Amino acid sequence: MSKTSQGQHRARYTLEFKLEALRLIKAGQEASVTARVLGMPKQTLSNWVRLAEKGALQGAGVGR
Repeated sequence: MSKTSQGQHRARYTLEFKLEALRLIKAGQEASVTARVLGMPKQTLSNWVRLAEKGALQGAGVGR
């Protein structure tokens, strides 16, 4: 995990994890519920939805 400027660890998610989260949303589950169940910020999940729509979703550590 990488650290933020405040010394906190930043979560890194695999592409498979991201795709599973997106599958749940496409199946009709609310993004807020999905984020809560997966233990992640809703904004992160919203970013993945936006990136997936653009065809730009990548796995952990790719492009950074």
